[in-house]
Amino acid sequence: MTRAPASSSHPLDGAAGADRRELSSAWALAAEDVDDVPLAAALWSQVDDPRGTSGRARLALLAGDAAGALALLETAGVADVPADGPRNVDHLVVLGCRAALGRQDELSRLVAAGSTLPAQVRLTYLYVLGAAAEGAGQQALADDVWLSVVADHGVRTPHALSRCVAAWVQGRRGTDPRALVTRVAQGAHELVGAVPRPWEDVATLEATTRLLVARGDAAGAALLTAAVCRLGPRSEALDALEAAHAPRRRISQRVVPFLVLVVALGLSMVLVRHGLPGMILGAAAIRASRRWWPPVHGMSVADGRAWDALVALRFDERSGQPQENLTSLRLLPSLGAVCGLGVGVPLGVWWGQWALDPVHGVPVQVAGVVFGLCWLVVPSLAVWAGVRADRERRRRAAARTRAEVDAAELEQAPTCRCWQVSALVGRFAERYATSHLGVATGVLPVAGRAASVRVCPLSGMRWLATASLGGAGVVLLRGPGPGPVAPAAPAAPGTGGYI
Repeated sequence: MTRAPASSSHPLDGAAGADRRELSSAWALAAEDVDDVPLAAALWSQVDDPRGTSGRARLALLAGDAAGALALLETAGVADVPADGPRNVDHLVVLGCRAALGRQDELSRLVAAGSTLPAQVRLTYLYVLGAAAEGAGQQALADDVWLSVVADHGVRTPHALSRCVAAWVQGRRGTDPRALVTRVAQGAHELVGAVPRPWEDVATLEATTRLLVARGDAAGAALLTAAVCRLGPRSEALDALEAAHAPRRRISQRVVPFLVLVVALGLSMVLVRHGLPGMILGAAAIRASRRWWPPVHGMSVADGRAWDALVALRFDERSGQPQENLTSLRLLPSLGAVCGLGVGVPLGVWWGQWALDPVHGVPVQVAGVVFGLCWLVVPSLAVWAGVRADRERRRRAAARTRAEVDAAELEQAPTCRCWQVSALVGRFAERYATSHLGVATGVLPVAGRAASVRVCPLSGMRWLATASLGGAGVVLLRGPGPGPVAPAAPAAPGTGGYI
């Protein structure tokens, strides 16, 4: 984002105290809309009225400081909740704080209040309930709440989305690797669809993996990070996060069964003068190792097989969603299989005829091993190359589709959005600030970040422009326009306006 040069004057110099409070209050509410807790708390601290205290208490509960939130509300005179139930948001926060501190009766009251609240405070109630359930150790309840926030209310902010995706990934069940991969990929698609994208700002993905690791699901964090990396472009931060969570592959799980195959094939050729029993024994060893031997350190057999299955992950080129059938016929892998068999089988037949000729003196064991390599390894390598090529083709197609969609969205940036949104983040926010909003009147620090005030030329509304929570993007917070100009005082009688 292109920032205006710093000015010696404060952007709000000359604004009345009431105007400053209204600006900070509006910007704080907008920061809450994008779940930028540090920025919202800093802005609420500049509001010296009950709204500021209530805002800081809400954010303290969201940040896990229930005791601090209660203390703030007590200073504002909100110390208890009426017996007939909460009547405002502050009462909800009081119940949430007490529930987070271990009061089971207050958690029960908070849950029961959800059936009687008006629709306009439903989302705020869900945030309070989610934070209270987390503090009370009711993780299943908290997961359901955050899933509702994302699925039912369309919230895609880092705080809500990270918790929703973590709950979704951790909820994977069963032993079918295709089903596990599909579920993890659905969570990854939610992160890729958020703004900003993971390769633009990795903060949301990082928060999600941190939650999964804290819940004891390091395997889920590794699977999710790998799936996100396969859904879009790479970045240094994304590569570093993937490397931090990448598990260690058991090389022995792959090598030992094939060694068994080679040895069995050689012994079979020596003992019974036929390679079929050795091939059957080797195939059984490979099958058994895949079924009962975890292929990845620190993962179950199912998760390890899902990790391997990520290589063959397929997505719909239009929607980007993972396809349920991961084994359907595909052109490039099928072509690779045909080519591999077309080369390996004739080559094996020729080798067998040539090697078994007594004139050449090739040992039977060597002949059997090479014959097996021609029939098994060459087709397998060809299929592997086809899968890799197919995955790369689909990744590039998805990247083109995503770039077209992003370009179409950015074309709308010069149009006024004051009537539509309270906050903007990511590349659209950056483009909107430079192509529509007026030049900043100065620079001021907010929550340790450089920030500037920009003015909409159409509505006159003032937007606060600063760095996003992760520091890699831009966030714009909408404030009100300048207040009405007070009428001039009437002139003293008899002076005609002159002194």
